[in-house]
Amino acid sequence: MRYTDFTLDDGDLRLRTLDAADAALLVEATSAEPGRALWGSPPLGPYSLRDAEAALADWNPAAGGQFSLGVIRDGRLLGAVGLIPERPGSIELAYWLRPEERGKGIASRAVLAATLWAHDELAVPRVWLEIYPDNEPSLRLAERVGYRFEQRVPRHCHDAEQDVWHDCLIWSHGSAPARLPVG
Repeated sequence: MRYTDFTLDDGDLRLRTLDAADAALLVEATSAEPGRALWGSPPLGPYSLRDAEAALADWNPAAGGQFSLGVIRDGRLLGAVGLIPERPGSIELAYWLRPEERGKGIASRAVLAATLWAHDELAVPRVWLEIYPDNEPSLRLAERVGYRFEQRVPRHCHDAEQDVWHDCLIWSHGSAPARLPVG
């Protein structure tokens, strides 16, 4: 896996690969989180140091699979963008921002930068998002940064907190989007 560290458009934000050394940053970043932070099976609400270490181990860039890019300003973790290789030529992108940073355009900047980086540096032609149909902010973000609606997949996404399956909307960025198998 390729490590990265670059400055976003106007220079106030950095996007860099997160690793095990960033556990304390993740604990601080999730301290005001009432819901799920990041992705996967982390806890609801703030992370303990042990939770953060486990989450970062699951997203270890050295393992060559899924990894996270931290959105950082002045040494403070504002959020993260996760990249999950699906198959050759396709990668899923997920994102999270700390509650007090939402609605400021930071996610749009980070998602667009990570998307373009995946296309250019990782040579991935298709980057895609799974979005819950009622998540209006994420739907607006996807459209704003150039993603296109691809399909609705019934009962595709699992809400571990409520232990229910719900529909997901797939939005893609890139050439020749492929449809996900349904079922």
